[in-house]
Amino acid sequence: MRPPREDTKPWYKQFWPWFLISLPLSVVIAAIYTINLAIETQDGLVTDDYYKEGLAIHKDADSAAAARRLGIAGDLTYDSDTGAVTLRVDQPLPQGTGLLTLRLTHPTLPNQDQMTQLTPLDERSLSGRIEPLNPAPWKIAVYPADKGWRIDGRLVVPEAAVARLD
Repeated sequence: MRPPREDTKPWYKQFWPWFLISLPLSVVIAAIYTINLAIETQDGLVTDDYYKEGLAIHKDADSAAAARRLGIAGDLTYDSDTGAVTLRVDQPLPQGTGLLTLRLTHPTLPNQDQMTQLTPLDERSLSGRIEPLNPAPWKIAVYPADKGWRIDGRLVVPEAAVARLD
């Protein structure tokens, strides 16, 4: 029987040392990437004053109930090419409503939220213009200047161009 052949290649030309070095090296690279991601991105879901936010949610619920009592509801149409938005309500708005505020809220990035004024076209239609929306399920709120009522809905961009507000 012949004696086993001795390997004469240096260690850096072998497979196993590089394989064993690559495992902890991949963990170090992943940790550096994660630290960079944590430093560079904003924590958009954290609020500074949660108590005031809770009180605002209660007021919002009262405003939504007022809209239901008044029978205010409608459809918001969004044109992604021009940024035009049109609100068509089911019945004429209360007398003296005037301009309405449209607020679009991104689900996680508050720096992408938008607000615009909707101007009346006739007794049941209002229009305005916004910046193009990134793909996301946007939360929509429409309310008058006195915030006496509010209608809400969701617009899923780019799947839908119309959102029901009630």
